[in-house]
Amino acid sequence: MSHQHQLPTPIMLLLALVQGLSLYLLHQSISFDFWPSNQPQWLFCFYTLVVVAPVTLLLSLEKGHELKLALRLGAFALVAAALGFYAGLQAIPLEQISYQPVLFVFIFSMLLASFKALLYIQQLSSGSALSYSALFLHSWRNFLTLGLSLLFTLAVWAVLMLWAALFKVIQIDFFDDLFAKQWFYYPTLSLAFAFGIIIFRNQAGVIDTITRIQQALMKFLLVILALVSVLFMLALPFTGLTPLWKTGHGSLLILCLQALMLFFLNAVYQADADSRPYPLWLHRAIYAAVALLPVYSLIACYGLMLRVEQYGWSVSRCWGLVLWAILALFSIGYLWGILKKRDLWLQHLSWINVRMGLVLLAVMLLVNSPLIDFRKITVQNQLARLEDGRTLLADFDLHYFRYELAKPGYDALQQLKAQHGETNPALALRIDALYRKDMHNETMEQNSKDQLQQLLVALKLPDHVILPPALKQALADWQKDHHWQLSYISQYHLRPIDLNTDGVQDYVLLTYSHDSIDATLFSLEGEKWQRLRLNQLFPERTSAPQAEPQLETLELKAVPPQWPLLQIGGKKFQVQAAQN
Repeated sequence: MSHQHQLPTPIMLLLALVQGLSLYLLHQSISFDFWPSNQPQWLFCFYTLVVVAPVTLLLSLEKGHELKLALRLGAFALVAAALGFYAGLQAIPLEQISYQPVLFVFIFSMLLASFKALLYIQQLSSGSALSYSALFLHSWRNFLTLGLSLLFTLAVWAVLMLWAALFKVIQIDFFDDLFAKQWFYYPTLSLAFAFGIIIFRNQAGVIDTITRIQQALMKFLLVILALVSVLFMLALPFTGLTPLWKTGHGSLLILCLQALMLFFLNAVYQADADSRPYPLWLHRAIYAAVALLPVYSLIACYGLMLRVEQYGWSVSRCWGLVLWAILALFSIGYLWGILKKRDLWLQHLSWINVRMGLVLLAVMLLVNSPLIDFRKITVQNQLARLEDGRTLLADFDLHYFRYELAKPGYDALQQLKAQHGETNPALALRIDALYRKDMHNETMEQNSKDQLQQLLVALKLPDHVILPPALKQALADWQKDHHWQLSYISQYHLRPIDLNTDGVQDYVLLTYSHDSIDATLFSLEGEKWQRLRLNQLFPERTSAPQAEPQLETLELKAVPPQWPLLQIGGKKFQVQAAQN
């Protein structure tokens, strides 16, 4: 029986239609703000279920195996949906937390997990023993079928847009209005995607031909990568590791080299353990380069741990550790096979790859669960560094907690506010300002009084200086105009000075942020305080970070200008410093 007759086409089209309608309902919940859009845990859960289950089933369903595949893939989809529920919990409270980092990481990891799970379920459902060559065949068929089907869907959408545009030119707007309706394009594009999968799955021979073409290309690229790997290793004793670490992403470069080397290696040596795609001398040169990969793992580990020691754990460094561990296990496993089998080390390749694929699947699921939550790990580590003094409170990255760590970051900032708010009111103002940045103007107006009160509490005055009541409104206006900057300012200090020697007290507001001091002059004109910005004439250029100064210890002194104003007729001119 041909592959074409093995596909349950009616079931696949019905599945696509249900998926399209489900996506439409979820979109409507967001547009009209009804459940589950206001509860991100359920929204993430349903989106995960609606995407993972239909797509994996469309890529794998065959006649005679429908129930077996549906049960196994349905069980995996439920696991993925449960992890989506947990990911959605990290975006609560929704109005305060930026969920984009959560969404991006979750989508990427679940795509990889779904891809790996689909391979193993397809292989198990076929009734044959697990082998890397079969998994490799399924992986490229699924990948190319999915990619080409997405292109086909985009092509269908482009044709529909052309259709609408042509009729709109002759003043028939019906199709333009129709194709813009969500109830139309969600089911339509879902069906187009399903048709694409059906078309390309029926052309498995063509897909396999494309796979062989890419294998031939990677056969050439693997030789180049092996040469780069060996030459780079030979150059390191002469250059040392310092230039690599100065880039700031040396470990990432090493891991990318490892990942590409392993990917191309598996693409070339995937069919038969006894195959020889290269002459014997080149085959040995390549596995000599493979034997160097554990050394690269040691270098990458050293660089990663060096960064962790300096700055502590972050989400990206946690991911770096996971990537390093997976690549290191692959590399050590291949080295073991080379030492054990010599020229026949490829016999060990399939054994390692099948098991490491399961490890990768498990890791992608665990990092989206409460068992291994990189955001919580980062928060705990950074708070520990703050507590034991390795990180100063002035250097603590509040913005990273706000925009990258979702709910654990939100909880940690509230904890810091509770612990240090009374002794460091500027910190409390910074934290609150972080969560007020995204508010609408109406909400910001409602909170303006609270913000002003926080500013007055954070504002330091010299002893025996009483803040003039009318100056409070000027400070409130300044705060409204600088609300975008409040989350960076760590010190506020108001100093009295008669700067223009007119006998009326002026005030200078000193703030510290972005490693620099900013000054604003408040001068009384009549009964209203005017705000004047003070610009530094000769800003210092320093590359090294400076310790945060205490603004109350800095001396204020009126200095007459070197050049007075020059009046010519009714116009006044000021001398500007020469530009070097």
